Amino acid sequence: MLDAAEELLQGGDARQVNVENIISLSGATVGSFYARFGNVEGLFEALHQRYLDTFYKSTLAEALNRALEQPDLRKALHHVVKTMLEFGLEKRKLLTYFVTQNEGNEALEIRIMAVKNLHEVLKVHHSEITHKNLRRAAENTGRMVYQSWVGLILLEPSKFVGRKTSLSSVIDTTTQMAYAYLTTE
Repeated sequence: MLDAAEELLQGGDARQVNVENIISLSGATVGSFYARFGNVEGLFEALHQRYLDTFYKSTLAEALNRALEQPDLRKALHHVVKTMLEFGLEKRKLLTYFVTQNEGNEALEIRIMAVKNLHEVLKVHHSEITHKNLRRAAENTGRMVYQSWVGLILLEPSKFVGRKTSLSSVIDTTTQMAYAYLTTE
């Protein structure tokens, strides 16, 4: 049923996520729907938790591990930025729903997670960073990455940047900005 809800949300219209469509698409029964979720709001809460679990446990964790293994700061930042922006673009419609419909709690949770991950990366590569307060540097770097992430969720790369461009160009530019901030006084 959660797969069916996500598939319906990928279509871009949250109004399509109703009991009738979930039952039809998933093959479940009405009774099993209400036994598991209670109502459509319960379904969205379960879907939200699934999304957060997937994001935190796989996507960011893998990116952080790869970033921590990189020999220099620029490559480490590139891994974090690339993972976040690719995930944002791939799950655009679903993320747009969560970012815009749930009073921003998910956006805050994701930002906090990104800052924690960046702080770990900065601690590993602290010799390359001019800023003495690594937590503050991670927060500011996280803001840069997060702004690109939100922009890509809401718009195609070319509309976000204002000219014909690609996702790799946005990734490279965001990485360069973050690197310049961290290595310049």
